[in-house]
Amino acid sequence: MYNYEDQMNQFREHMARSGFSGTAIIDVHPSAGIIRIKVNTTPPEKLKPFTTGWAQMLNIMLAASNIEAKMHVSEEN
Repeated sequence: MYNYEDQMNQFREHMARSGFSGTAIIDVHPSAGIIRIKVNTTPPEKLKPFTTGWAQMLNIMLAASNIEAKMHVSEEN
């Protein structure tokens, strides 16, 4: 049997060795269908690619759940 927890721990260790870490706050309002996520990364210059990639993964997961999603990525600083 495949152990996903071991794989996750290995990936976490790999990211730590590369100097990447961060924090996140997840705010969920289930009855309204709202999920908000605030992420900070170390180093800070990794925030934009991490956030964009994570949003793309969320879009893929929604599509796999038969939920059509529209995604807008702001170019503001």
